[in-house]
Amino acid sequence: MTQNQLLNVVIDKQATAPATPVSGQLYYNTSSNLLFMYNGTTWIDIASGDITAVNAGTGLSGGGTSGSVTLNFNPDNTTIEVDGSNNVRIKDLGVTTAKLNTDAVTTIKILDKNVTFAKIQDIPTLTVIGNLSGSTATPSAISVVTDFTSPLNTNIPTTLAVKNYVDTTVGSLGNLEGGFNATSATLPVAAGGTKKGDYWYVTVAGTPSGVSPSVTLAVGDVLIANQDNASTTNSSQWVFLETNQQQATTTIVGITRYATGAETQTQTEGSAAVTPLGLASLTATETRQGLAEIATQAETNAGLDDTRIVTPLKLATYVSNATGSYSTSVGNGAALSFTVTHNLNSSSVIVQLYENSTGAQVMTDVVITSANVVTVSFTAAPTTNQYLVVVKK
Repeated sequence: MTQNQLLNVVIDKQATAPATPVSGQLYYNTSSNLLFMYNGTTWIDIASGDITAVNAGTGLSGGGTSGSVTLNFNPDNTTIEVDGSNNVRIKDLGVTTAKLNTDAVTTIKILDKNVTFAKIQDIPTLTVIGNLSGSTATPSAISVVTDFTSPLNTNIPTTLAVKNYVDTTVGSLGNLEGGFNATSATLPVAAGGTKKGDYWYVTVAGTPSGVSPSVTLAVGDVLIANQDNASTTNSSQWVFLETNQQQATTTIVGITRYATGAETQTQTEGSAAVTPLGLASLTATETRQGLAEIATQAETNAGLDDTRIVTPLKLATYVSNATGSYSTSVGNGAALSFTVTHNLNSSSVIVQLYENSTGAQVMTDVVITSANVVTVSFTAAPTTNQYLVVVKK
């Protein structure tokens, strides 16, 4: 049979496989209508090979055990989806933070320019991702605001919002509108309408005749609108700064200066105010009127201080102590000697006796016993209170 044809041959037909096959043996299965070959180990379907079935695994459907089969991909539509062009892709919000733990996605995983704006364009309008509470805080969505009506530490403004805020704030400070003639009947109006903070300086002094409450302005004074569209006749809607204040006098409220210590002491300056410190320097002397401290009793008694003054009471106390006297009557019709306690605290005393009935001076024995006691003696016992004993320093 070498290189010869085998025509119209019929392969061995069997309902079941032969029991003792050898390698290369063929038979036709009349039950399945398939041609089989024995490979030395098992019978192989020559037409379809050794695949007996295609089974659908996890996430798949379809398959079969014969003929042409189809497997279908079944995404969960939560993390994975198939778009309209049959492209498999990660669904929006399909990757959670658990899948993106620290260092889980490195620069090696995401190459330059692989994440485009189109991939993150689902971030809500006027929201950015960042951190406003500290370098270690977790980034989060931050609102972008277009005005300053609700300023918070959790949002950021646009550059236009900042510009509008600054323009409004600076604009509210007012403008210098120019000079004002205070002899006018009314207060001024700014071009385009007066806004709060607009101000003028007085170039001509006067009292606007049509303004109430009345206000008198001097050259250099400043008038400031205290509200938008401030009234030209109501001065209570304005603030007036008296920058050109007059010298203060006994009848005029104005500005003044403090007198020096020398001016206070000479007492000739009439246009300067005296401070407490300056007044303290105005001490009284023998040639100048001024302030003086009252001497204590000890200072009065010592007689050494020449800058303090002595009151009548302290002087009388001193004189009384320096030139004091004591008197008492003695005599009881029996005793010849009497002890007199005078408490003048001095042994340099003068003792004199007088008869109470006649006033005549009487001579008798006197002994200075101590600085506070003297003893008087008689040759005959005096009657009751017959004599007056006087002790003087």
